[in-house]
Amino acid sequence: MSDSAATTPPLNEKVIYFHGFDRSELFHLLDIIKKNVDNPKEIAFCTSTKNNLQLRVHELIREVRKDHNYMVLGTGPKPED
Repeated sequence: MSDSAATTPPLNEKVIYFHGFDRSELFHLLDIIKKNVDNPKEIAFCTSTKNNLQLRVHELIREVRKDHNYMVLGTGPKPED
């Protein structure tokens, strides 16, 4: 397996990244999305932070999915701080 294959997340892992929305807008959008998809728990949501703005897209997806799998799905190891 190549290095890029080892670090690139699968294309079927759903992640939605929000940037620039205030709290009210964000919760409104989350509500709309969750009401209009078959399985909202399979989607990992995140917002921009000072730290994650520096990540490459594949790194961001991998980190967000890792947190999501642990916190929402109850699978995988506890993410490192």
